[in-house]
Amino acid sequence: MSQYAIMVDIERCLGCRSCETSCKVENGATKTRNKVIRIDPKAGNRLSFMSMPCMHCEQPACRQACPTGAIFKRADDGVVLIDQSKCIGCRFCAWACPYGAMGFDEERHVADKCTYCAHRLARGEQPACVTKCPGHALSFGKVEALGAQARSQGRGVLNIDAGTRPSTFFLARTKA
Repeated sequence: MSQYAIMVDIERCLGCRSCETSCKVENGATKTRNKVIRIDPKAGNRLSFMSMPCMHCEQPACRQACPTGAIFKRADDGVVLIDQSKCIGCRFCAWACPYGAMGFDEERHVADKCTYCAHRLARGEQPACVTKCPGHALSFGKVEALGAQARSQGRGVLNIDAGTRPSTFFLARTKA
């Protein structure tokens, strides 16, 4: 398996929420499947923002918590998806996700989350959030290639692993 990933460069994120908007428009979602969080400055550092899509974990806590088996991980690319016809709306997946990435569609009473725009991937396109980011803070590709890109730029990766081995990763700042 070759795992897809999104690499988030927090130095380049403007906090404009274009990723959130493009996600809602692309997926017709009532709530965003991706959210931008604000990181308040401390001790003279500058204000930062981070795009927070689903982590598409190697060991998804949401999948382990789902009592119906509605959440699955595609073997060919590692994308974590929900079979909404099997979802009973219990929200166990949302409680289990240590990253707060799982949403809930109140109208349809089913779990909802970032799919890396699976329908776009099937057409050979990138996720909408990546293509619409004006700061070029989001990169999409195979996790190995993105990791090599980060290393070639001398960038560190923030460790946010809560025991699920997330595929989405965040580049550390190079300057304060």
